[in-house]
Amino acid sequence: MFKRLMTVALMLGVGTYIYAGDSTRQISEESEVFVGVELGAVLIQGDTDGTILGEKNHDGSGVSVGLRLGAQNAMWRSMVLFDYFNSDDDDQTYERAMVQVDYYIMAANFSTTAFRPYIGVNGGYVNYETTGKPDINGFTYGGQVGFTAAVSDNIDFDVAYRHAFAGPDELDHIGNVVFGVNYLY
Repeated sequence: MFKRLMTVALMLGVGTYIYAGDSTRQISEESEVFVGVELGAVLIQGDTDGTILGEKNHDGSGVSVGLRLGAQNAMWRSMVLFDYFNSDDDDQTYERAMVQVDYYIMAANFSTTAFRPYIGVNGGYVNYETTGKPDINGFTYGGQVGFTAAVSDNIDFDVAYRHAFAGPDELDHIGNVVFGVNYLY
């Protein structure tokens, strides 16, 4: 499942870049506000102290969905996002609210193109649930790397890998391959 989602996201990203490659879009020095949605392939690892079928580390995978609101300019992007993951197969669920700040790498080289790579940091709060444990809440932090591809003046596609560590001992880390669509206004 994870490999299929990753392959689809990569194909969509490359296809978007090829489609948008001929059009040059002047990246604004002014801030642009955006709202968006995201779909991600999740790998999650919880430390359950052996309460689930004797497993100390409880690995899981599945699909997450999210909403985002942010602003960007030629060099930086920041957003607030909420994502949700529920895997009945692995009996793991989380809700996460985060702030993400990204820096566009080599922004001068990509100032008039549809393709812009970035690297960034994230931090926020997570609520994690699994069998045999009460709701677990705590801080989460990490980083991401990815790229945006503009398909029009108002639509950006976003492909990224986001990795986050969690403060609660029962949740070790969450890794996401994320595909997002942003509407700039």
